[in-house]
Amino acid sequence: MQYTCNEEIIEQLKLVLESILIVQKRNEGIVSVDDYVSSSWGMTVLDATLMRIQFIGEVISSIDKKTKKLLFSKYPQIPWKQIYSMRNFISHQYTDIDPEMVLVTLKKHLPPLQFTIEQIIEDLRENNI
Repeated sequence: MQYTCNEEIIEQLKLVLESILIVQKRNEGIVSVDDYVSSSWGMTVLDATLMRIQFIGEVISSIDKKTKKLLFSKYPQIPWKQIYSMRNFISHQYTDIDPEMVLVTLKKHLPPLQFTIEQIIEDLRENNI
């Protein structure tokens, strides 16, 4: 299936990949929640990470709308709705954010998202979808 503009979607997906890589790089030394909350630098890293996660959710939501929810439905291994929900939570309930949730997202959920985004880009380039 051809979407509104595969190249535009690919560019947006590349922005998601870039954000994932930036978050992973900035969080290399983070191994526990204490690494965030015990210093002002840790809190700065946490804040920057949240902004990137929020951005990822925003871009994913935008792509989903542009593709009329057809693109991501082909990749059910990712909980796409949870990505939008996390974006909304960060945007509207910032003071309620649990750093543990952020750490779990980084360690458990970003690697499969990265792999799937890379696969989607490859599939779009090859017109396999």
